[in-house]
Amino acid sequence: MRWYFLRHAKTERESWSGKDKDRRLAPKGINQVAELKTLLELLPITAIRCSTAQRTRETAMACNPIIPITFSEELYLATLDQWKRMLSNEAQDHMLYIGHNDGISEYLTWLTGEHIHLQTGALVTVDFLGSDPRALGPGTACLVAYERPEV
Repeated sequence: MRWYFLRHAKTERESWSGKDKDRRLAPKGINQVAELKTLLELLPITAIRCSTAQRTRETAMACNPIIPITFSEELYLATLDQWKRMLSNEAQDHMLYIGHNDGISEYLTWLTGEHIHLQTGALVTVDFLGSDPRALGPGTACLVAYERPEV
């Protein structure tokens, strides 16, 4: 199974409401998603699961508004344990997950056994080495690619 993980694009420091969840993409983030869109169109992504934060929603919609998107409150600032639970229960081939640090980086480090730190707008591709996602564990996936638009 192949999975894709995307950290939202670059955001504003503050939101209009003062709440973290309402932060929008910054001009750099808008440029990042334009480049990510071109990259993601080449991948056989079948579905997207995205955090409910404004910045992840904007990233998802700008990158690929055609693929079905499920917005998940559980992905908003998900911890390592939440990532483990989500993927072991629902992972499907060629799924794109759009989330936040630090949890997404911690999960990928745990899953691959390699230190992975996603910067904003970074896309990581991993291959799960087993056939049953319920058997996820440290080192059960390998890093295929780490890509990030440099704008």
